[in-house]
Amino acid sequence: MSYLPNHFTVKDWANVKSFIKLFPLATLITSFENEIFTSHIPFSIDDDKLTGHLNKDNPQFQHLHTSKVELVFHGGDAYISPAAFPTDELPTFNYAKVHVKGKASYTDESLLIKSLVNMTDKLDEDFKLEYTHPKIEILKHFIQGFEVSIESFHGRFKMSQDKSKPHFDKAKTLLKDSQKQRLDYFLDSLEYDAG
Repeated sequence: MSYLPNHFTVKDWANVKSFIKLFPLATLITSFENEIFTSHIPFSIDDDKLTGHLNKDNPQFQHLHTSKVELVFHGGDAYISPAAFPTDELPTFNYAKVHVKGKASYTDESLLIKSLVNMTDKLDEDFKLEYTHPKIEILKHFIQGFEVSIESFHGRFKMSQDKSKPHFDKAKTLLKDSQKQRLDYFLDSLEYDAG
């Protein structure tokens, strides 16, 4: 079996782009001087370019514009128990992820502000970020906008597609239920600490 089999791999840009729009927060991975760096950065897609921003205090700011990057967009995961199926199965994990590799380059201030406004427009139906918002003028000096030129991409959507249609449908339901149960448990156990 190859890694990952074709029935788990999506290489169609339209599908990958739709996934990124639904799950825009990515793990940004870089390597610099034999050290791995990661951050969690929201991205938006404009004209098939990925745009994001990071705080200038983030250690990745020092090398991001000279780095190859990998972005991992996360759409959920779940342990799948054999007990859920009438057939003889082994335990597995199902998940939905998108990987993008490319090169990052810094943008100027006007593109940074445009990307902030565009991202908010796409993600928020209740709030409109105006270009003239006073906090933009204050915060723009502390953050850096950047674009990722995409060199390769693929989706890894493992949902038991190699099994029967009823198995596939059940696996999707199990993932959905597992996500909700685990998120509910985590949020219920999270304590507020103002520090």
